[in-house]
Amino acid sequence: MKKTKNKKKTGNAGNKTLLGGAAKSLRKLGKGTASRIGGLSTAQKVVGGAALVALGLNYLSKRRPKGASNGANSVSNGTAADENLAAMDGNA
Repeated sequence: MKKTKNKKKTGNAGNKTLLGGAAKSLRKLGKGTASRIGGLSTAQKVVGGAALVALGLNYLSKRRPKGASNGANSVSNGTAADENLAAMDGNA
């Protein structure tokens, strides 16, 4: 005969604060994300990673003050990243 444990439900004890609810939502999101990423092909992962890098470079280039250029590039990193991403999308 199997013994069953009686589990007491605590209700919304963790959700009483804003952070408690956010932690639960993030945990829920993280459980499904790994399996969804694992289902992508290698090419899809590479294109997605390149898109994230392009967005990151674009964001960083926009944060830089206007007068803070090193003079080495005539094209900003954000523009170069956008052009690189467009070229990669054409090859996929």
